[in-house]
Amino acid sequence: MLTHTQTRQNYPSLLDWDQPVHVGFNIRRSAYIASAIMVPGAFCVAWGLILTGIINPMPADKYVSISLFIGYWAALFAFVDNKGEHRSWAAKWHEFLIVWLLTSGGAQLGWELPAVYMKVTHLYQLGAELQPDQLVFWPWWLYAVADTRYMRPHEAQLAHEAMLAHSGFLEILAAFLLARGSYYKAAVGIAILANWGAFYGNTAVIYLGEILVDYRNLQDGAWGFWLKWVGLNLQWSILSPAAAIGGMWLLVQRARAEAVEEFIVAGRQEAVSAS
Repeated sequence: MLTHTQTRQNYPSLLDWDQPVHVGFNIRRSAYIASAIMVPGAFCVAWGLILTGIINPMPADKYVSISLFIGYWAALFAFVDNKGEHRSWAAKWHEFLIVWLLTSGGAQLGWELPAVYMKVTHLYQLGAELQPDQLVFWPWWLYAVADTRYMRPHEAQLAHEAMLAHSGFLEILAAFLLARGSYYKAAVGIAILANWGAFYGNTAVIYLGEILVDYRNLQDGAWGFWLKWVGLNLQWSILSPAAAIGGMWLLVQRARAEAVEEFIVAGRQEAVSAS
């Protein structure tokens, strides 16, 4: 059986996070930087301007929602080669997993987790318009004004969000291990389970749960329906299952590579013994 150190040395294509040689503009790096600006950056800047009274909560919520929707798709750039690059599919899926795990895990810990613990005590007090003493809750009101289950009693939604939010810790851990090339199969396994759970929970509770009750909890007009409810959840019904499937494919490639390596090593040992 190969040791962890031997595994890292023998399969660099699955673990190497070094930037491949490319010519000219680095489109992936630029996309990831843009995503960091459009997701946490836009959120925090708008929140600060609202708290200081420089801008109003509306329509800032719609502009930031557009920024979030675009930024959440950044992981797809992992499949784009820069000029002069010729990366393997394993390298592309590896990078996609890391970027999506960071994106999803950051959203769970930065937005969902506080929402879980604030919902009963603070978010239940919110309405269609924020009062001056409620501006601190603007980041959560931004979505809750459209999907009112977030600021009204709804046990299924709260239970789902509690499970999903805490999985963010696992996603960040998996991304860290993958980026370091440590405990590869364990990290990919964590990523698969977390993403499949996110896909199942998001699609069942957020989408199907509301469709089955004829959208009775949705407000904020077309913006609330298409941009917030559909748009800001869509990534977890598309990218999460893609990450889970891609992770399973990577595990197969790793198992196949290890089997071949073990066969070669065994053959060499037999040859040495025979001589």
